[in-house]
Amino acid sequence: MNLAVLNEILTKAPNENDHWDFKEEWYSNKGELLRDIMNLVNTAHHDDSYIIIGVDDSGKMVGVTNDSNVMNRQQLQDFLRSKPFAQNWYPQTDVESFQINGYRIDVITVYNSNNVPIYLSKNVKRKGGPLKAGLIYSRINDSNTPVDESTTDNQMELLWQKRFHLDISIKDRYKYALKHPKDWDEFYQLEEIDQTYVYSRDPNLVIKTEGPLTDKNRHFDSYMMSEFTIRIDWFLIQLYYGNTIIYDSYIFPVDDGSYEMIIPKNGFINIPDSFEYKSYRFYLKNDFPYLLTKFVNSFRQGRSWRVGWRNIQSDVVIYNDDEERKYYEHLFMEHYLNNKNNFNPNPDSLKLLISKIERSGTHGEGGDIGLIAKSMEEEHLVVEYIKKLQSKTQQKPR
Repeated sequence: MNLAVLNEILTKAPNENDHWDFKEEWYSNKGELLRDIMNLVNTAHHDDSYIIIGVDDSGKMVGVTNDSNVMNRQQLQDFLRSKPFAQNWYPQTDVESFQINGYRIDVITVYNSNNVPIYLSKNVKRKGGPLKAGLIYSRINDSNTPVDESTTDNQMELLWQKRFHLDISIKDRYKYALKHPKDWDEFYQLEEIDQTYVYSRDPNLVIKTEGPLTDKNRHFDSYMMSEFTIRIDWFLIQLYYGNTIIYDSYIFPVDDGSYEMIIPKNGFINIPDSFEYKSYRFYLKNDFPYLLTKFVNSFRQGRSWRVGWRNIQSDVVIYNDDEERKYYEHLFMEHYLNNKNNFNPNPDSLKLLISKIERSGTHGEGGDIGLIAKSMEEEHLVVEYIKKLQSKTQQKPR
């Protein structure tokens, strides 16, 4: 829970919805705590939900003081783990305390899950009537499902759509599916050059590769710096939904085909008060280039892929999200202005790289090898520096 988010929610008290619930004090009736958590897990949205403790029915903060029913994170997780949830899956939660205007406010975070609807496999005793096995309790707006009923048919339909990712965009469904390679089947075509992947849970999701492409000119780039053979042979990768192409990019075999990479994204950092910029290569963890690189190599896991992944991590910056990218690019720019000389390629490194390019074979591609090597070294220096900033900086990007 972010303090700024909590303060924003508190301004709306006592109004409640399917994202948050206010309580004046901790639960003396643990069965009611279980019921509230189940209701907040079984919501149709894709956000975390919150139980905010220390706010009375009028919306006034009263704080949590000397409450014998307080639970910490581990106690709450142990409590939930002991309950007879169907499929042996229990809700994931957190407990945090905040000091606001002299009041202690406790927050139970009920983490969003696509594993809905959840329900009990056995009755659970509760003051006011048992929570019954098989009933689907759900939060709709500011109301919980009655304890002796299941949620509405409409809400049930929304929950199943959420479970199977039918309520999100095609691109987001693809991103989810790529994180579960065991649900895909791999096929080879044309003497095992072209590949096809079909998603078993929805055969409309099909990934195809074809090549090599003979009209792609740039055959050397900085994200291959750690490889022994650094020449790039391009293939095309396309993500289909039915007959429609949702996304396409370039994929290329590395280390004599023992693993593959999707071309990383281009990063450009503009240097203020000049026409200068620094370029480099990066992946975002929830974007297609990163997800596809992990996906295609999941079919050939082994020592060569583990070594390859270390090389990729050496040559490409990996960010959690775009916000983190902006944070480190700005931080790099500040450091660069005071340390420009550190980003000039080392002559000996350039000689080694030129030799590497020549050994890999230029195959007649145009362009000055010296200039190509210089550009690759400059980008790699940016990558190395940003990775150092990531390892040293503990401050959270905002």
